[in-house]
Amino acid sequence: MDLEKIKKQLLEKREQILKSMEEASKNDLNEKTGVGDDADNVTEELSRETFYRLNQADRETLFLIDLALRKIENGTYGICEECGAVIGEKRLEAIPWVRLCIDCSQNEEIVRAFQQKNEEEMLYNIIPPALGGEEEESKAVPSE
Repeated sequence: MDLEKIKKQLLEKREQILKSMEEASKNDLNEKTGVGDDADNVTEELSRETFYRLNQADRETLFLIDLALRKIENGTYGICEECGAVIGEKRLEAIPWVRLCIDCSQNEEIVRAFQQKNEEEMLYNIIPPALGGEEEESKAVPSE
């Protein structure tokens, strides 16, 4: 595995993300601020939300790139953080900042999906039933 080539790719991607974030920040500052109708306000809010999500993803990728660069320097690059196995070269070529081997990555995705499902179910379980409905009235007034 050519670590110098990978290091160059990581540094190029890092620079690309930083430039992209800088441009997005400039565009956000230059957007007109004024009074708009409801449709304009919704569109603007969706744009801000999309920008935030993209920006968050970029920050996470930057973190992972910096981590990968440190691993190259200390000799631990290409080793799965979860199981300690060697990460496949093709996987590292495709995503040079990857932290996990394919098996551990799939396991992590399964666990994440399961946790998200449980969190959603818990949220629905804490929402109180609608008050004042027919079912509530029949429970509140005992029949004799």
